[in-house]
Amino acid sequence: MNMIILIEGIAVLIADVVAALILLSTYLKNKRKSTLFYSIAWIFDFLTVLSSAIGNMTLSAIFLTIFSSMILYGSIKFLEEESIRVGYRDISFFVYVPIALILYIFFVYSFTESVEWVVSGALGLSLATIIVTFSGMLLKKMTEIYHNAIRYFYVSIILFGLHMIPGSLFGLYRWYLPIGLALSAILVIFMILAMIKLFSSEPFLKRGQGKIPKIDLKPGVILLNSGEYQKLKSSLKDVPALAFLRDVMDVSEKWDYYFVTTVPFQGRFKNTISPTNLGKMTELTYRYFEEFSKSGHHGVVIIDCLEYLTVYNSSESIMKFLSKLRDFAVVNKGTLILVLEEESLDKRIFTQLKKLVG
Repeated sequence: MNMIILIEGIAVLIADVVAALILLSTYLKNKRKSTLFYSIAWIFDFLTVLSSAIGNMTLSAIFLTIFSSMILYGSIKFLEEESIRVGYRDISFFVYVPIALILYIFFVYSFTESVEWVVSGALGLSLATIIVTFSGMLLKKMTEIYHNAIRYFYVSIILFGLHMIPGSLFGLYRWYLPIGLALSAILVIFMILAMIKLFSSEPFLKRGQGKIPKIDLKPGVILLNSGEYQKLKSSLKDVPALAFLRDVMDVSEKWDYYFVTTVPFQGRFKNTISPTNLGKMTELTYRYFEEFSKSGHHGVVIIDCLEYLTVYNSSESIMKFLSKLRDFAVVNKGTLILVLEEESLDKRIFTQLKKLVG
């Protein structure tokens, strides 16, 4: 058994180092602080396992606490980088944490009958379970941006958090050590694969692009007809714009675009959005402009289907929608490009749009 424990322990340590190096490499390429804190977290998981192996449970508990804190902070920074706010509903479950924790600790004590283990091991593992699991749950908020790539990542974090529950119950017993180490090694490897999938995904790479070309566009709203838009389009091909389009046949690879349609195309287009879903368009635009403003770049949002939107929405809804987008653009020093033909719109709507541009 000693040889099995040794091999599994080494496997966990190697997996921790690999995870830390992958995340550090990602940080150096993209300068996204979330990946730096995740990298630091796995360094402290390495130290947790190492200190536990040499029998220093006090150090192990300290390192485990820092590990879980870095995972949580990394998740919060990730959300911040995507301009996603954590609301009171997201953290409301913490109201029940003190009660659940004290009841669980009493349960562990009644099971192990060891005050020393409860203080030195079970308490730290229980807290880490809560913090790490919550960190993974927070990342579910980014499913619309990263789809399956983020699902694998947050599931791996949640599972890693939950695997510490049996550790707090049975960690006192030597027979559980090879089981716990095997679980840790498997879950860290799962997380490494999830990280590779996430950090090589198109949305992540687009958000971590290097030098973005400067563009000569005034902040605010620009109205263009189709001819003017086609002339400008070529100058925007290397700009990571956000676009809501009807014409998706000639779209730059650098653009993050959504095909606006009522037809749920399966597999033909990676992103479709209903013309009635103005709320989602508003949210995506807000995140985009805020992200680019924070990075010091000029964001560009393109809507080439205004006439199509007016078919499915009232004029009042359209003007409220565009007013919000206009404010996002102005506040974040970005540009909202509206492509339309004057004769295709109701004169009242067009007059309001002219006033909106100001």
